[in-house]
Order: sequence, then C-alpha cells, then structure tokens
Amino acid sequence: MARPSSAAVVGLVVSYPQSLRDGRVNRSDGLVLWKSGARIVWNVSGTITARRVDSRRSFVLGLTPTPDGFVSEPRFPSSGCWRLTIRTRGSEATVVARVVAPPKALGCDPTLLSRSGKAFVRPRSAGIYGGWSWRTTQNGALMYTHGVGPGDLNAKVPWWVKRNWGSSLELVGTRLDAAGSFRQEFPAALSPNDVFPSIVDVPAAGCWLFRLRTGRPAGVLVVRVIDR
Repeated sequence: MARPSSAAVVGLVVSYPQSLRDGRVNRSDGLVLWKSGARIVWNVSGTITARRVDSRRSFVLGLTPTPDGFVSEPRFPSSGCWRLTIRTRGSEATVVARVVAPPKALGCDPTLLSRSGKAFVRPRSAGIYGGWSWRTTQNGALMYTHGVGPGDLNAKVPWWVKRNWGSSLELVGTRLDAAGSFRQEFPAALSPNDVFPSIVDVPAAGCWLFRLRTGRPAGVLVVRVIDR
C-alpha cells in the first residue's frame, strides 16, 4: 500500500513471486524490484513519477487500463533507491523501492538461517519463525521431500509466533521454478500455545515459496527442497 494510507492507493506486484528466488528480494523486509520485468497492477488510474532518491534521475510513466486494474511496467535506468509517486484525481501517494539488476541466472536462494537454526519469515515484523532442528552445509533453509529428515533426524519444524496468533497455522506452498502447489494446516500446541508443530510434506524437489498465516500475522519464506 502506498503512503499515506488515507489515499487508499494499492499496487499489486503480480510478478513478484518469480523474483523471490533471488536472495536480494526474499531476504529483504522492504520492496525490492528488478530494473525491468516488474508488472504492477494499481487500483487507481493516473500517472507515476519515478525519481531516484540519491540523484536527480527521473522518468514518468502512465497506467494502462486492463480488466484487472491499471497496469505499470517500469523500466528503471539504474539500480538504487527509487521513489514512485502515484498521482490520481485529487490525491497522490508514494512507494519507495530498492531497485537491483536482475541476476544473470535465476537459481534458488533460500531464506537464511540464524546461527541457532531459525528461519524468520518476511517481513520480520510478522514475528513468525521456523525452527530447523537439523543443520546442513547448505546455505539457507533446506528441506527434504515428503516430510522426511536427513539420515535418522526428526523432520519436524516448530513454527513460533510472537503475537496475535490464531488456533491454527496455514502453510501454502507454491513452487517457483516449475508448476506445483500444496496446502497444509497445523493446530497450535497445547502448551505453549504460541508454537505450531509441523511436518511439512512438500510433494516435489525444487524451489518453493511458503506463505504462512495464523490469526493476523502472515509472511513468506523460500525453501530449497531436495530428495533424500
């Protein structure tokens, strides 16, 4: 949502999932866009002025009406911090994004683990993290297909939530490097009730986006999944 929120200007970055395979994107709490390739659908008509925050570079683009909304596909001339100002009838609102060059090759950069084996969802303000009970030499969150663990280790992942949790946690998996999806729901533990034990049954190896939601909090993380 653009600021101020009273302007009620919302842009949906419908192309965002494909860019989440890039660690610069999925490890950021803020909006990160590639220099080209982003498709943003707005709920209002008008024009956008894009201005680089640390220089005088700027450009203007219009919004194209479509059955889904008003579409922009910005092509930024350089990497850096850019402010998008959306001007519509009687109001204006802004969005700030970090713009980066697209990767030369798109692989799978999973969410990083902390030293204690925690995978924090983004945004961090959601207050959700998964506990990886096993550690591997892989750089980031790694899982095996069909809920098994490495060797004889337990594949259970407890999901901890800091505040405003519900009675269950929903996990929707979407494969980022091919077609595929699944959904699971995990009830809260009896004690403590801010943790949701899970065995995540990912149906195929690949690069997966996990969308997690319980009560009000929600967030995403990226996991690399392999066959044992």
